[in-house]
Amino acid sequence: MRLKEQTSTVADQAKALEVTDQRSYDLAADRLLGIADLRREIVAHHEPIKRSAHAAWLQVIAAEKKLLEPVAEAERLYKVKIAAYDAEQRRLAEEARARAEAEARRLAEEQRERDLEQAEAQGADAEEIQAMCDAPLVVEHAPVETTFQPARGVSVASTWKGDVTSLETLVRAIVAGKANISLVMANETAINQLARATRGTLQVPGIRFYSQPMVRAGRR
Repeated sequence: MRLKEQTSTVADQAKALEVTDQRSYDLAADRLLGIADLRREIVAHHEPIKRSAHAAWLQVIAAEKKLLEPVAEAERLYKVKIAAYDAEQRRLAEEARARAEAEARRLAEEQRERDLEQAEAQGADAEEIQAMCDAPLVVEHAPVETTFQPARGVSVASTWKGDVTSLETLVRAIVAGKANISLVMANETAINQLARATRGTLQVPGIRFYSQPMVRAGRR
């Protein structure tokens, strides 16, 4: 209750105080040091409660993980095997479709040869024969039976992904206008580390290094 009462007005007090002279500056500094003390007291008050709750949370997570591990392994194995079987059946179906199309084309070409022979025997002239040769080949595609029946509730989808094989090549492509700049992202962690290490003494095109004031408070 005491901590709740102490924290209920600190934000309003900070909003109301304008730092315009030495007196208001000293008051702000004193209140800031009091805020630092209050923060430490609040954290210390809740520390044992957090430790206890965290320990209980870890126990729940461990129990859940122990039960989920074999489930996840079984799910992975089933998915791998189903995906492999599905891919094999699709390959077999594609081979059967290709054979059926080749056979249909062969039969259509044989039929055209018979039609040409019959037309010549009936006295068709060269122009008529040429027209018959130039006409699109009519191929009747026989339906190919599916090799298996997919289970309800289970499907196999293809997910396209991309890997960067050469960052330098990608950057050159962006500069040349062959790739979108959205394909790369600035590494802010590395940029900030470089800023702290060089302290504004290094110039890097496209990056602005700057110093940001940070007020620290603590009673010595």
